Amino acid sequence: MESPAPKKPSFITNCWHAIALAGFKFLFKGLNRVVVLGEENMPRPDERSVMILVNHISAIDPFLIVVTSMPWFSTVPWRAPAKEELFRIPVIKNLLATWGAFPVRRGKSDREAIRKMVELLNESVVLIFPEGTRSKDGKLLKGRPGVGKIIWEARPGRLLPVVVEGTEKLLPHGRIFPAIGKTTRIYYGKPLDLSQYYDQEPKVEITQRMSDDVMARIAEMQKEMGFQY
Repeated sequence: MESPAPKKPSFITNCWHAIALAGFKFLFKGLNRVVVLGEENMPRPDERSVMILVNHISAIDPFLIVVTSMPWFSTVPWRAPAKEELFRIPVIKNLLATWGAFPVRRGKSDREAIRKMVELLNESVVLIFPEGTRSKDGKLLKGRPGVGKIIWEARPGRLLPVVVEGTEKLLPHGRIFPAIGKTTRIYYGKPLDLSQYYDQEPKVEITQRMSDDVMARIAEMQKEMGFQY
């Protein structure tokens, strides 16, 4: 029996994404400035099973990633978890859904979210913040063991560590409208290899160690780029 054709965004979805991308590009690159490092490591336009792992300092972080690496009229779905509180507001819920976001419970073990991310990683690019929440001072928080669990179960084709910088100045916590004239930087690192853990039983100490390795690499990248908050 032939395998089913991989899912891809509909034409209407891609049209909506193109309109939104144009707006975000104007915000980040027209009214502000973006510096991209490690462009050679960005996801290829038709690449699936990519897990993007990013530090988190502002609510606008996901859009910097989308602006710099999501292709126009993508043949691959891009997905990301978002805090479940946002999905209680009908308008925002529908808007997030059009961008492939799905709800997760922060601070709790959400087995359903883990299962969904593992499933999505077979055919999508999935963006994850391994810290689970925003850092208030730019310092990296401890990665959550659930991230290691997702990696262990999904075994993505590429684990891509990414560092964002300056987004907290573009959209500080509590502010609704972004600032202008700011510079953001984004660093796409070389893929991580955590396959040494795949033959071990995924106990919490193992999945935590995997998550720690992710955060250690992000910390190294911050030093390499001279990260400033």
